[in-house]
This record gives sequence, C-alpha cells and structure tokens, in this order.
Amino acid sequence: MLHKFSVFIDKPSTDIFHFLCNKDTYRQESKSPVLLLEKTTDGLVRVGTRYREVVQMAPFVKSEILSEVTRYEEYSVLQERWAGGGMKGVLTYFFNPSGQGTELIQYVEIKTHCLMRLLDPVIAKMYARAAQYRLDCIKAILETGHSPDIGKIKWWHLGRSQ
Repeated sequence: MLHKFSVFIDKPSTDIFHFLCNKDTYRQESKSPVLLLEKTTDGLVRVGTRYREVVQMAPFVKSEILSEVTRYEEYSVLQERWAGGGMKGVLTYFFNPSGQGTELIQYVEIKTHCLMRLLDPVIAKMYARAAQYRLDCIKAILETGHSPDIGKIKWWHLGRSQ
C-alpha cells in the first residue's frame, strides 16, 4: 500500500525539517495515540538515527514501532524505514518551498505480514485518517504553537464522522 498526503504550512522548510528531526523532544498530548517516542541513538539526526515508538493501534491494542533514518537531505528529504505491529514500511517527507511557506508531502509505503494482509483495507483506511490528521497537527503546532484538540478524533474509528 502506498499513500500520499500533503499539507501547506506557513513556515519555511528549515523550521519544518528541524521540527521533524526533533520529534522525540516534543511532549505528546494526553489523548495522542503515540504513547512513547524516543530517539535511541546519540547525537544529531542523520542516516542511521533510530527511534522507538509505542502507539495505541486500537482500544486495548498497543504496538512497538522501531524506525531508522535512511535518507537525510537537509531541508529537502527526510526518510525512515520502520517495522512493528505486523507491518513494515517506509515514510518519506519532501519539503516543497512555495512563497512564504512550504508544502510538506508525505509518502508512506506499508507492507503487512502474513495474516495481517487480510486487514489491508481496514489498515489503509485507519492509516489514511491518522496520517492526514498528524500532518494537520504538525501544521497547527508550527503555525500557532498549539496542537488541535486531539481528543476530538478517535482515529481507529475508520473514517466515521465524530
């Protein structure tokens, strides 16, 4: 499954790139599906930097996701390979400066393992909703300094309106 999402952020690509490179230093909202996000390697972010993330996949279902930066082109491209929860994939951000802001483009390739393939349509729907919301949160944080009320969305509800 390959997904593409984008959002225009009224900030230069340098600000957005730094934000994504320091994602482990930002406090998660109390109702965020991300329960833990930590960088497990020392030093500045570069190819080879690793992260560990614990996410709430659905009510009562948590999963550990391990990722590693595989492409780092300052202010242009940031890519991670990840695995966990019966899935693996590649997450790539492209930064497209436009006027005073930047279009942040996110590509995500997801490959499920074995029996998880039966859930591909459900996973695709859940991920699409969560990924776009995550980009909207990044936009809100960078433009206003505050994330939107994450409590308004239960992203595992497969796109049903709240």
